[in-house]
Amino acid sequence: MSKRTYLIAACLLPAVLSAQTDGAPLWGKCSLDDLQKAPYSEWYTKNHAEYEPNPATVGQLKTVNWKDWSVTVFLGTWCGDSRREVPRFIKVLDAAGFPSEAVTLIAISAADSVYKQSAAREERGWHIYRAPTFVISKKGREVNRIVETPAVSLERDLLAIINNRYTPNYESYVYLSQWFDEGVLNDGNISHRGLARQIRHLTHSAGELNNYGRVLSKSGSDGLDAAINVYKINTYLYPEAWLPQMSLAEALYDRGDREQALEAIRKAIELNKDVQNVKRLLELEDKIKNPHNSY
Repeated sequence: MSKRTYLIAACLLPAVLSAQTDGAPLWGKCSLDDLQKAPYSEWYTKNHAEYEPNPATVGQLKTVNWKDWSVTVFLGTWCGDSRREVPRFIKVLDAAGFPSEAVTLIAISAADSVYKQSAAREERGWHIYRAPTFVISKKGREVNRIVETPAVSLERDLLAIINNRYTPNYESYVYLSQWFDEGVLNDGNISHRGLARQIRHLTHSAGELNNYGRVLSKSGSDGLDAAINVYKINTYLYPEAWLPQMSLAEALYDRGDREQALEAIRKAIELNKDVQNVKRLLELEDKIKNPHNSY
């Protein structure tokens, strides 16, 4: 995290934590008691009550010895997917006899300066790019995760994870996270085209890698360099899409590469077919051309 971002987060933390009781999004470690209080209880109670886990699958889950298992849930109380899936998943765990003390809830932010981060950076090292993310661990080591929505159903997904037969959503993230950990995404000599070929069959939209890159770009200087490489990979995956080019332009500008940023934003403007995006793209182009103006 950059010094500037750290200071912003530090300044925001007391206000955000104190706001947890007045309806602001939760941020950082929280509890089921928090979610069961107003205003979060409005969606938590409803979605928990309405979901009925499959009895046969629950029956199989009940036979599992949960002694060495734990679950870490990264959620956003601002996020529709979290509001739907978290109450349901808690109900599945309860029905399966999973120990409540082995469940950790961590609320992440949607604010631009701390995007997909938690208050004390509990998400660091977990590669959290979507909300919710349910990380299933055994003896403290991750076995697998359910990302954003279940592949089949929450209880069937959990059983498949226990039986080591599960493939999560956003398979490209598995590759990208491994590349980040290995330093590949911070290597100036990588082939963006070559890496794009490796994950082409795993991606479904330009927004998939774009979201990944945005999280990286907010995590510090190393993250910004990695994000730029992710955006460049995305331009090979989706050469006719304007969004990867715009994100690339923003990241290059943030790194101080104005000439390359201008090239990318002009490409985004050329590719854009939606008049609703024109103002946004032109404003970014002007910002890159005239960085000393106030915005």
